[in-house]
Amino acid sequence: MTDRAAHIRLLIILTALVLPAGCKDDEKKKAFAEAAEARMELIKAKAEMVKLKGEISYLKDKLQTVTLTRDDLQEQLDQSLKEHDDDATETQNSQQEIDNLKAMLAEQNKKAGELERQVEQLKTIIREFQARIEQKDANQPKPAEQTQTGK
Repeated sequence: MTDRAAHIRLLIILTALVLPAGCKDDEKKKAFAEAAEARMELIKAKAEMVKLKGEISYLKDKLQTVTLTRDDLQEQLDQSLKEHDDDATETQNSQQEIDNLKAMLAEQNKKAGELERQVEQLKTIIREFQARIEQKDANQPKPAEQTQTGK
């Protein structure tokens, strides 16, 4: 309670005590006492109201702080969820790229195998041609032999 409220209360109490002393009528004394008591209750109520206003102000500040904290946490959560979604999308895209590369590798391996078979076939054909050429050369008389038999 403030000093002013304490002074007012003291003044009311003194007034309640002094004024009835000059009055001889009991009803007036009673009315003054009730008025003084009512004034005391009013002062108490006003003091209580000031106290409650302070508490309300404190609670409003706390509410604002909690609301700001909640908003900040919600923003962090939203950011984390977005990053998680972005990471999941990136992972999915990477997996798709891996699958595509695996398919391409399998296709290239298949083509490489076919090319190796073709190379082996061509080598076989070349060996056969070389063998025929060698056989043909072996069956043909040499130019020195032709000159001797042709004379």
